[in-house]
Amino acid sequence: MSMTRVCLVTDELYPFTPGGIGRVAHNLIMDSQRHGANVEFHVLFPPTVSVQTAQVELFFGGRVKAHLCDFREPQQTTADAHGFYPPTEAFRDSRWHGESLEVMRYLKAREAEGLRFDVIEFADFRGWAFAALQEKHLGLAFTQTTLSVRLHSSYGTLMHHEPNTLEVENLGRYEIERKSLLDADLVVGHLPCIAEFNRRFYGFDDAWMRKVRVEFPPVVMESPAEPSRPFDVPAAQRNLVFVTKIQHFKQPDVFVRGAVLLMRTWPEYQGKAILACHAFDSDFLAEVKALIPSDLTDRFVFIKPGPDREAHMRAGVVVITSSYESLNLTAYEASVAGTRLVLNSACLAFGDDSPFVDGVHCHKYDGSLDALVVAMRKALEGPELAPVRWTVDRPYWERHVREAPPTRSPQPPLVSVVIINQDQGIFLPIALQGVAASTYPEVEVVVVDDGSTSAFDMQVLQRLERSAAEGEGLRVVRSPVRRGFAGARNLGVRAARGAYVVFLESDDSLSPDFIQHAVSALEARQEFSGVVPTGGRFHSSEELANRQFKGFMTYLGDCPTYALAANQVSAPTALLRRTVLEQHAYNETLSGYADWDFFLRLAQGGHRFLVTNQVHFFSRRGHAITPSASQQRQHFRWLVRLFEGVPAPLHPSTRLFALLAHSREAMVDPYGALDTQERRPSSAASAALESAQSLAEAVRPLRYDVVDLMNAALKRLPLVHPLLKQAVAGKPVPTSGETGGASPGEAPPLRYVLVDRANTLFKRMPVIHRAIRSTVSRLT
Repeated sequence: MSMTRVCLVTDELYPFTPGGIGRVAHNLIMDSQRHGANVEFHVLFPPTVSVQTAQVELFFGGRVKAHLCDFREPQQTTADAHGFYPPTEAFRDSRWHGESLEVMRYLKAREAEGLRFDVIEFADFRGWAFAALQEKHLGLAFTQTTLSVRLHSSYGTLMHHEPNTLEVENLGRYEIERKSLLDADLVVGHLPCIAEFNRRFYGFDDAWMRKVRVEFPPVVMESPAEPSRPFDVPAAQRNLVFVTKIQHFKQPDVFVRGAVLLMRTWPEYQGKAILACHAFDSDFLAEVKALIPSDLTDRFVFIKPGPDREAHMRAGVVVITSSYESLNLTAYEASVAGTRLVLNSACLAFGDDSPFVDGVHCHKYDGSLDALVVAMRKALEGPELAPVRWTVDRPYWERHVREAPPTRSPQPPLVSVVIINQDQGIFLPIALQGVAASTYPEVEVVVVDDGSTSAFDMQVLQRLERSAAEGEGLRVVRSPVRRGFAGARNLGVRAARGAYVVFLESDDSLSPDFIQHAVSALEARQEFSGVVPTGGRFHSSEELANRQFKGFMTYLGDCPTYALAANQVSAPTALLRRTVLEQHAYNETLSGYADWDFFLRLAQGGHRFLVTNQVHFFSRRGHAITPSASQQRQHFRWLVRLFEGVPAPLHPSTRLFALLAHSREAMVDPYGALDTQERRPSSAASAALESAQSLAEAVRPLRYDVVDLMNAALKRLPLVHPLLKQAVAGKPVPTSGETGGASPGEAPPLRYVLVDRANTLFKRMPVIHRAIRSTVSRLT
């Protein structure tokens, strides 16, 4: 029997870090090794954990291999065989998105080196599985690896029990965890009720439960058959002990209120209330302490957990008031230690699915304060309780079966690339060149001209129509009237013949392998409706050729909650199934945000999307502008129309406070506080918001593109290019009025200076100038 190789991705591991996730990971490793399971364990830590890998390996007797994943600097870019990765600072939906990418890159690099894992398990908290799952479903890595997510307690579920502000960051955290659970190969839950709670909380359908395995883990490594002998302390002198954490969802305030009420209503009681735990929020700790009456302050003791923790537990009554837990290890440890337990039955970890039986292993209460006081007195005065008993399930990796590769269609389906043009024919060659370089064999190009009027565009369209008449694979559709963003796309869908459709603006481009990867993934995984490319912005053709991006566009895919606050589902350029576009047309009545409206409706309708980790979509970037007050007001008018079009009822996973995330700060500064991505002139709406940017792009001189191509060609001649650069290096820098296409405040490239001066010279000779312009137009 071959060895099963398991990698646990975690920032917690007992005894090196605190936290329940780390205790469960430790217990799983130790239990598998104690049973002689044929498993090779690896543990991957992020750089935020101050642990020495050698110490971890020594602690486990050399039977565990520890890895440390270094994260890039926030501004640093990188690449591998599958493409170019944006810097981690580009992921503005949440920091965890960038962290998941770094974890994926590390695991992918190890796989390329020959270290292939059979199982990689992630915790639900932080959603670090996100990028690895996208990479697997796109067929780029981990094809023979089971990517699983274990249900501990996600930030999203805890956020439901914690006080939170209306921050878009919280939506991003919620959505990346939700997407990790939804896209995972396998989900592991400790109790049936926890799995069902997550299904309802995140709005998953019943089919999701088919990939959920309920496995009770080893909660305590010592045998529960022989509990420790409790201390013999009189009932009226036993202490009440709180030993979890000072966190809102653990409800230490309820414990304090219950202890105060017990002391007031039972005068004979002389015990103390001991809170032996960590506090992570000093303000909340102060709130808890403020609940203690001045005459009882000497009976409340706040200490950090130490070596006397178990003695306090065994001598007193351990009270666990948590409103939510997926698995509380402290309760099992306390029961094994022979203590008396009071548990909140409203908490799922202590409900009917748990091993704890009221009156046998513990005293339960229904969550109310009065019931808590009754349970406390029962525990203080009642007889000793039996230690809880449980059965450990063998973990799934001990019976791991390698996944079969997904089946793929033998005949590649046709893909329609619909290119929308509106008086930007000067950029059409960029889009067409990108499509021509595609590695996918079955592609048709449909150029939809949305009522262009410039003479240059008329010439470009006529030339394209002549090319279309000479062969298949290219068609030109002219609209005599400007239909706008939505109308032009709907017209393109009606003209397209492919099973898949991808839209481009005339100044956009795709990587050569995007269509290949996207179609392959969608053919193998019918549950997804499309593939969303990560985007990069460029100024010049040279920057595009050298992949020198000036900004990035990152997305989450299907995110019903976040999509209410920001256009974060997808760029307008996504490869979609044609059936989706036939069922959900773009809304032509909208004057703005038609793309946001379209993808919001898809996400709210339950459609799922894969997201590329690499940059596969390239868009020309103009100058940044500051929106005026009227444009900000227009932004919120469009939001009203956007929300009016959302299908009812809302998707079950939607957290309603997303509707309120457009806070007062967002209304003052919608692009800093609300819109988490740079805008692009892709619709009539964004053209209104960025008219200055669109104008700057539209009037970019053709000579700049020509000289960029010449410069790129000369760079391939290592002797000629430096000589030419040196020969012109002595030229003076132009004044601010001669900056041409450079951004304000930036010196333009020297080649732009020279070509601008040459252009000025030739304009004095009209005949020569017209001849040169005509020749360049034909060449491009």
